[in-house]
Amino acid sequence: MKNWKHKEQWQKRDSNFLVEISRHEVEKSDMFPNDGIYRWCIYAYIYPTHPLFKNIHNEDIRQESVSKMPLHSGASLVRNHHDSDGEVTSIQVGADYNHLHDEQFTHIYEVEDATTIFDDAERLFEWLKNYKD
Repeated sequence: MKNWKHKEQWQKRDSNFLVEISRHEVEKSDMFPNDGIYRWCIYAYIYPTHPLFKNIHNEDIRQESVSKMPLHSGASLVRNHHDSDGEVTSIQVGADYNHLHDEQFTHIYEVEDATTIFDDAERLFEWLKNYKD
């Protein structure tokens, strides 16, 4: 089990999208001695039936439709997911909590202590739920 990496996930679904929070561990870094070992991320999986889907044109994190999303420090990931025929089945947009001045998040393990992250995910969920083209 030494080579296996553990990751925890919490999800909230809507018919047109899914919002996911994940937490995983990394090895302690000598380069960033103030950082803890925990990494938190929020992802939105946007399905073709959601009105935002057609406004995300590529995997560039700087595009206008992505930059408007309420994500911590902005999006750090845009990834298309495809079916076996090559059709895009969802667009994953995400952000992590490991930027400059985010050291406090890297020390959080307990879900009860991650209220800021869960509040941000709830804000993203509501934003996507109320999104109008």
